[in-house]
Amino acid sequence: MLKERAKYNVPPLIDGPLAAVIAAEVGKMHKPTVAYLGPERSFTWEAAVALFPHGVYKPAKTITDVFKAVEAGDALYGVVPFINSLEGPVGETVDALATHDLKVVAMGELRIVLCLAKKGTPRVVYTHPHAAAQARKVLQALGAEVVYTTSTSEAVREFERCDNCAVLASPKALEGVEKICGVEDAESYTRFAVISRKDGVGERALLIFAVPNVPGALHKALGPLARRGINMTLIYSRPTKLSPWDYYFLAEVQSGEGLEEALGEMSHYTTMLKMAGRYNIVTIQPTQL
Repeated sequence: MLKERAKYNVPPLIDGPLAAVIAAEVGKMHKPTVAYLGPERSFTWEAAVALFPHGVYKPAKTITDVFKAVEAGDALYGVVPFINSLEGPVGETVDALATHDLKVVAMGELRIVLCLAKKGTPRVVYTHPHAAAQARKVLQALGAEVVYTTSTSEAVREFERCDNCAVLASPKALEGVEKICGVEDAESYTRFAVISRKDGVGERALLIFAVPNVPGALHKALGPLARRGINMTLIYSRPTKLSPWDYYFLAEVQSGEGLEEALGEMSHYTTMLKMAGRYNIVTIQPTQL
């Protein structure tokens, strides 16, 4: 039974009370290739290791590169940051979901703890833009120029090569380095999306849609959901970049009875409508190395 199960989708798609046990056994046999925003010891790497403990990990320099790896078949799954509780959705991930033919099949939620390490009197501090946005107070107090990197683990690599500098990164990325942790402005959580070429299952669905630029267009587009009592847990607008002031919307809704019918009705009021995934949200425990 498990050998047959291992031929198909892996741990994040399994649901039910025995999910963790089955996932572990399937994962040992399957060992899927998982692309992630790297290098190692980034927050996304930590999420990938937790979600796919027996995976073969493939680092990528950008979120878009993760999507390309999965789309090309170089990886079976990809793990990318999706949304932070303090700073909202990650723009590059939202754009990639809108423009690539991939689906979100799982979400992992990780508590984000940020650490600050310093050398001498810092003139610059290296970090990722989202980490900087979550720790504005400590960066302002430091008074150094902020230099952005592609990930917090990449920031640590820059820190290792510099003098009179600082870094804001994850505890894992700064293991063995003297640091102060818990410097984020408030309790912070990030959800990481698992993307795949195949469809997922779960209690939530992710929609991407656009509406005509006329009064009441958004209200009409969302009406089919409201009339069926389908709860919406997130809505976010994002520029399409096709023309100035042109936007599309990202919405997370309950996935269940009535949704397919609602989507059919929504199509009459939208200029573009995409089901970008179905998934459950699981809590990620920090990886013990």
